[in-house]
Amino acid sequence: MAKLGGNQPSLGALTGIGLMLGLSATLGFFLGRWLDDRWHTTPWLSLVGLFIGLGAGFVEIGRLLRRFD
Repeated sequence: MAKLGGNQPSLGALTGIGLMLGLSATLGFFLGRWLDDRWHTTPWLSLVGLFIGLGAGFVEIGRLLRRFD
């Protein structure tokens, strides 16, 4: 793992992990909610969107952490 002492860009990238996961989950949820309203499938597409957003967030976190290895 990269040292965080004098390497400010890596510290900034690592502190953005929570924001990345939160935004991807929120975006997936609201996209699913919009589709639910459009196709009257409440709450199924909201849940699917949430889990897809969480999955995408974890994939991006994995990519970010692999860069520091």
